[in-house]
Amino acid sequence: MGLAFSQLFTNVFMITLRLTLLVKRQAIFSLILCLQDVHSSLQSKKLLNQRYQLICGIFISYILPAVLSCYALLLCSQDSEESLKFYLEDTFFGWSTEDRLTNCVIFILFDHFIANQEFVQSGFIVVLCWYLFGLLKRIVISFVDKAQEEHDLESLYKSYLKFSKTICRCISLSEQALSLLLLLLYGFMIFSIFNVTTFFVRVNFSRLPTSMVINQVTVLLVMITGFCFLSFQAIAVHDAAVKVKDSICEAVSKSDSLDFEIKCLLLTMVTEFPSKVFVTGWGLFSLKRNFLKSTTSGILTYAVLLAQIGRAGSLK
Repeated sequence: MGLAFSQLFTNVFMITLRLTLLVKRQAIFSLILCLQDVHSSLQSKKLLNQRYQLICGIFISYILPAVLSCYALLLCSQDSEESLKFYLEDTFFGWSTEDRLTNCVIFILFDHFIANQEFVQSGFIVVLCWYLFGLLKRIVISFVDKAQEEHDLESLYKSYLKFSKTICRCISLSEQALSLLLLLLYGFMIFSIFNVTTFFVRVNFSRLPTSMVINQVTVLLVMITGFCFLSFQAIAVHDAAVKVKDSICEAVSKSDSLDFEIKCLLLTMVTEFPSKVFVTGWGLFSLKRNFLKSTTSGILTYAVLLAQIGRAGSLK
């Protein structure tokens, strides 16, 4: 029951994620162009070549599908007929055939067109979001140097007004393009983690092939890694906004200007800046520093509950 529940929601998130990606493709493209243009204009001297990072990210997203493909070929070997039959029965609710070749063809087709597709898709979306949040973080943090270079408060005030409008526009485009994708992506990764935990609780390890254990552990590690990397990159956007606030407050405190009105106005505006610059999952949760702390406990709690449901079902 627990495994079926988590698998159902994993499939729902995976299908919805693909449909959302199709619907949001134009908004994502507009966001990419906007962030690249702003990044180039603000950091013309420090423009980083993102091509190699994207290539590395795409390569990493193929690690799990490659492991699954190797596992599929391994199960189709002559010595793994029982393991292949065990996997088919576990996947197709107790159904399998007596013909090894038929079992092998069914397994490879299922593995390639269903299992690998969902992991490749989610991997690409993680890489895309990681790249865009990296651009957004560097755009936000670029104003720290600007605040340190400005010695005139009036010039700093004008620069901040222009900068904050640009950042708010980027955040607005980011929310329109990525917030729903983030919600679905986090749901997919979390329930994929639940799948592995409930699977290990439900199965009989004496019958479980070593290759299948390695396969499930790989899925678990990749999902946890993707969850952490994406979260840290998204949280860094808000942390960059906090650094901008601190740098402007420091610049104001060190200023010898007697124009207290503009000092007060600048401090008031910059204090509210971090509350406007953060990433959300469709408005349901905010990716700030307390996100990982609050979600980890929830993930562990639900994982234990689903594992107990799976164990109760296996004992019946």
